[in-house]
Amino acid sequence: MMPSMSEPYPKGNSFDIPKELVKPECYAAGRVLDLSRNNLFLISPEQFEFYGNVSCLNLSGNGFATAPNGSEFTSLPDLKYLDLSFNKIDLAYDYAFRELQSLEVLDLSYNPHYFTVQGVTHNLNFLKYLPSLKVLNMSYNSIYTLTTKTMSSTSLQELQFQHNSLGKMWRVRDKTYDRLFENLTNLTYLDISYNYIGKIALRIYQHLPRSIQRLQLSHNRLTNISWEMLRQFPHLRELILSNNNIFKISSNLSNDVPTLEFLDLRHNQISELSTGFLLGAVNLQRLDLSHNRLININQSTFPSEPKPYLKSLSLNGNPFHCTCNLFEFVLWIRKTNVKIPRLVTAVTCAMPKERKGEAVVNFDIKECIDDQLAFLAYFFSTFCIICTTFVAVAMHLFYWDVSYLFYYLKARFTGYQHLSSDSCIYDAFITYDTKDEQVSDWVLNHLRVQLEEQGERFLPICLEERDWVPGSPVVDSLTQSIQHSRKTVFVLTERYVNSGSFKLAIFLAHQRLLEDNEDVIVLLLLEPVLQHSHFLRLRRRLCGRSILEWPHSQSAEAWFWQSLRNAIRVDNQAIYSELYSRYFTIK
Repeated sequence: MMPSMSEPYPKGNSFDIPKELVKPECYAAGRVLDLSRNNLFLISPEQFEFYGNVSCLNLSGNGFATAPNGSEFTSLPDLKYLDLSFNKIDLAYDYAFRELQSLEVLDLSYNPHYFTVQGVTHNLNFLKYLPSLKVLNMSYNSIYTLTTKTMSSTSLQELQFQHNSLGKMWRVRDKTYDRLFENLTNLTYLDISYNYIGKIALRIYQHLPRSIQRLQLSHNRLTNISWEMLRQFPHLRELILSNNNIFKISSNLSNDVPTLEFLDLRHNQISELSTGFLLGAVNLQRLDLSHNRLININQSTFPSEPKPYLKSLSLNGNPFHCTCNLFEFVLWIRKTNVKIPRLVTAVTCAMPKERKGEAVVNFDIKECIDDQLAFLAYFFSTFCIICTTFVAVAMHLFYWDVSYLFYYLKARFTGYQHLSSDSCIYDAFITYDTKDEQVSDWVLNHLRVQLEEQGERFLPICLEERDWVPGSPVVDSLTQSIQHSRKTVFVLTERYVNSGSFKLAIFLAHQRLLEDNEDVIVLLLLEPVLQHSHFLRLRRRLCGRSILEWPHSQSAEAWFWQSLRNAIRVDNQAIYSELYSRYFTIK
């Protein structure tokens, strides 16, 4: 009941401001003076002479269109929260609000009047003169141009910059505003959602504050994010990318953003998650993938530890295909402890048609298990594994023995085509690097012994160090040795193939092929040389048995010497590949 006019008003009653009319942050700052929606067009220090102990001043919804010059709030030295939203503030001076040295929160949202006019001063240099400012709200200002190219503050921790036009300011070829946020050295929360951003150039990532812990980029036009560039934010804990057009995400979050705790990817175009996407991301607790285009998820995408670090996973609104491809994921859902909101009501099948609307978790996995087919698959897979293992081990242990037996039996049935020339003095001319002591020793004490003293009887071989006439010209001796020998064996080493002697000898051997139509070349590779030579590749295709490589296994040496004897005794044209032999004729 209202007291009568004659009765004095009871002492001790307070007139508290209703909390629903004041922002909670403002009310929490301390004593509040609310002058919002009063059509105040001018601010003067005299208006606040008797309110020096006010901590929060609400001047939103008035008609201020003047430029603050640093004198309006001198009567409020302890002011911590200033709300100037829904006005027409003109930021023209560097020293605006400078008198508020204790100001922590400044709300300049919904002041687009001067920001939408190009050519008018849009000055944000006043920030550097507010040493206590922690929160700045510049939202809903339609900012697309600024006089200040770089905002500077060592105290600012939170910047609300949504509903502006950073998409225009961060054009691909325009570097004017690349460093806009670079000097906000203590910034931990940056909200640039609703800014028409289609692409963030790599150079812009480099100029964002490294101290950012929460980055909000929702409701833009992004199609891709440079996940590698996010590595420069070592403290990033929350990344909000909802309501964009992103179709590709990081292949491994633990490498790109290892400190991330919350990743919001709602309402994007993601259709596939890479294997190992969350491998090692031990700090990630909440992941929102709802309302994307996921039709299938591999079990390996999500952690399989007994105590998974992921606590919440949102998957509702995706068009899952409930086929056997989803089998492993359904098993993972049933055994995991990760919380999946609306699992039964919103994580549903879109395909096939008969299962549309059914919960994914209710998919009958027995449909994907056929006992007879599973047994056959198990039997054949086991059989293939055992056979492959046996063949691999046998090839490793008995390759040379089997090869020797095969070619021996082949030779017994097909026989050899011996060289028919009776004018040859030598069976083979051995040309090698005579300056290499190791090669000379090997030729004289091993190769010579194998060809002249062991095995079937041979004509002698021609050796430069033994059979050449001292004092004769090298070209004459080389020519005669090649002409009087049935085959010319080139003992190749890396040093020899780069020498002039080898080039001259190979030239003379080819000359005999052109003049007499006789292929007398046999290549013996002591070292892996001429691996990229077109001549050697062609030679392998035409007459592969005329190219021999010194084996690495001692047990294969017997097979090597027999192959060398065969290559010397058999006419090369008889062992040409059948694919190419028709191109050669015998005189």
